[in-house]
Amino acid sequence: MAFVIIVLICAAVALLTGGSIRNLKNIRFRHGWLVLTAVAIKLVTNSALRHTLGLPDFLAPKMYMASLALVALFVLLNLQLRGLVLVGLGLLSNLLVIYANSGYMPLKREYFEMIATPEELELINQGLPVYNYIPTGPDTAFYYLSDIFLMPHWIFITRVFSIGDVLITIGGCIFIWHYLKKPAGNS
Repeated sequence: MAFVIIVLICAAVALLTGGSIRNLKNIRFRHGWLVLTAVAIKLVTNSALRHTLGLPDFLAPKMYMASLALVALFVLLNLQLRGLVLVGLGLLSNLLVIYANSGYMPLKREYFEMIATPEELELINQGLPVYNYIPTGPDTAFYYLSDIFLMPHWIFITRVFSIGDVLITIGGCIFIWHYLKKPAGNS
């Protein structure tokens, strides 16, 4: 969420310095339905809604990986748009660590204690995942691509992040700045 706010701040600065929201109407995304489908899947797999719908626990990481694959396909089909190469690299980084860890994003264990509810901590202590997260450990594949970085204590949202999240944010800022400042026909 903090990274979305960074992109929104970038958009606000672009608009305040002469950009135009009308420029966005000229962007031609290919297969936008892929992102909408991915977001719907992630909403289900990364919330209590998954339990409300009665989805079996073994299915959640598979659905999560499918949602990420849909976003990756969308980015791949739209690489010609400024900034999406960095978004794609960040997404690839996150995909790699999640796929290598059975569909879960590893999160530095001590950070769970800072952000998890008592119920979620109990699941972790039992060796179970919490939504799409598992704690890092000696067997964590691609540890340095995991959610191992902590936001400053005064930021109360998106407390942890990965290298991939940073790349996605930078790419998102480049995208929004470019297309707000120039008509999309002038890529």
